[in-house]
Amino acid sequence: MSKPFPAEALITYDTSVQAEWIDYNGHMSEAFYVLVFGYATDGLYDLLGIDAAYREAHQCSVYTVEAHINYLQEVGEGEPLLVKTQLLESGAKKMRYFHTLYHGKTGEELASTELLVLFVDMTTHRTAPFPEGIADNVEALRQAHAALSTPALAERKVGQR
Repeated sequence: MSKPFPAEALITYDTSVQAEWIDYNGHMSEAFYVLVFGYATDGLYDLLGIDAAYREAHQCSVYTVEAHINYLQEVGEGEPLLVKTQLLESGAKKMRYFHTLYHGKTGEELASTELLVLFVDMTTHRTAPFPEGIADNVEALRQAHAALSTPALAERKVGQR
């Protein structure tokens, strides 16, 4: 039986900007946007049942094969952050999803990333279909998000205006 998911982007991570994330320009360095999105990805996988215990027990995981990041606004030390995630599409072995990073108080969009990921059998290093329970959760989330509009920054190419 699949998990119930809301028909809205999921909150997958919240934190605040750490002092060590600040770069020489006085705002969060680009590497730490990626870190925050990585933690949001972990949050998504936990919700889908692909958590650390699952990975350890089944030697299967999800590998990122492509990512596109848009840096929209600067953010400073101590500022609250919130990531919401929308599943854009899925298949037997893949998902494409979109994280949006918001300022935790103002709601301003700070950055976004679109990721394409594949389910992988770590013993063979080859893609594999999502197993039944996880496939059910992915499909439930896809259906819950099907009516959501595609984010404006999704499906962009580098250099596109």
